Amino acid sequence: MSASEQDAKEEVKDIILDHRGSDDQISSREINDQIGVDDIGSFPNTRAIIRELVLEDNIPIASGGNGYYVIETEDELKEYIDSLESRMLSIADRKYGIRRAAQDWDGRSSLLRMRTSCRLLP
Repeated sequence: MSASEQDAKEEVKDIILDHRGSDDQISSREINDQIGVDDIGSFPNTRAIIRELVLEDNIPIASGGNGYYVIETEDELKEYIDSLESRMLSIADRKYGIRRAAQDWDGRSSLLRMRTSCRLLP
């Protein structure tokens, strides 16, 4: 990690640590307005730094409807884990749904080529 990347990570860490509890969320846009690492509206670099803070620095950062915050209570932890599990199930449903749709889809020769070339289906 370069010095400037480390500086950005430390800045995000300082910002996030000021937002404790689900009632004090900060959006990726607001974080980026302070650190300026993204010029893309979905703020991929900002989100990557936050992911690093969770996975490498072990800071319990959750995301909510209005942004990110440091988890402060057992209830917040439980709610966030429940939310993650729900999202995982939703993604699994979509995965199986797209497999079923691809199997049932007829009249599309390009999809037939995909089936044989990329192991879309078991």
